[in-house]
Amino acid sequence: MALAVLSISLPSLMVAFANAANQGILPSNTTVASFLAIGRMEEIIARRYRGTDGYAAITTTNFPAESPVSGYSMFNRTVAVDFVTPALAAAGSDQGYKKVTVTVSWNSGTQRIKIERVFADF
Repeated sequence: MALAVLSISLPSLMVAFANAANQGILPSNTTVASFLAIGRMEEIIARRYRGTDGYAAITTTNFPAESPVSGYSMFNRTVAVDFVTPALAAAGSDQGYKKVTVTVSWNSGTQRIKIERVFADF
């Protein structure tokens, strides 16, 4: 009787423990990804306000995609720079505002974090 109960309940318990173990790593990876995104945004901010670079230095050329991020083989990081209007609508040309989006992804792109910031040419 005990063998019958165990054979029925044990597989579902094993699946529950496996799912719990997988979910336990998600907060850790999310924390690493957020630090990687914030770190890249801080580099962009520093480049923007450096004396010789300024607003013109905010380009995807100066911040290329990293696949994987050096030292973090599970993570990929990209930077997108888009022109926007003062109302933050998409613009086809530079109107003095750039929206920068830093995206960090992991688990083959199924998980991701994005942070955004708007820079003005003043």
